Amino acid sequence: MILIVNICNNLLHYQEFVRPIEDIIRNTEEPFITRHYTELTSKDVYDSHRIIITGTSLQDFEYSKHLDKFKFISDELLKNDSSKKPILGICGGMQILCLMRGCKLVKGLEIGLVKAKFSAEFLGMNGEKDVYSLHNMVVKKDNALEKHFHIYASTKYVQAVKDKHYKIYGVLFHPEVRNKDIIRRFLCV
Repeated sequence: MILIVNICNNLLHYQEFVRPIEDIIRNTEEPFITRHYTELTSKDVYDSHRIIITGTSLQDFEYSKHLDKFKFISDELLKNDSSKKPILGICGGMQILCLMRGCKLVKGLEIGLVKAKFSAEFLGMNGEKDVYSLHNMVVKKDNALEKHFHIYASTKYVQAVKDKHYKIYGVLFHPEVRNKDIIRRFLCV
């Protein structure tokens, strides 16, 4: 079972940030459930074999006030043998993954297609690729980020990371809009 964690505070944003991910997975015929982070249970986490944390709109940072709902990223999931469970964080989801590791967010507006430079293969992406960005906060490139993550792609901001020890991936851009193969490839890691 794939667990999709919806971080949208506004119900209308589900259509833009969550449903396209569900549609990609639905086309693979993989079973999935979607839970809003406020309704997430330990059972949801443990019953899943992969987790995708969605993005949300430019002004929606409500999730950042409730990081306790994502303890499974730093506590339960990583301390238990289930640490091999892959996680993909998209935009706000990547921010959550990084915040749970002590990273900081800073202002950084980027909207539309941008060219990301991939330094190595990352879920099928390599070289220079057009990616769709929609964010006004970015993960600060500092010692905390570099301690926990390998940086795979950048524009003027960090765009793609992978945890150094776990199958935890983060993308600041939105592969559900462009580069949908990233999500399909994540389902195979």
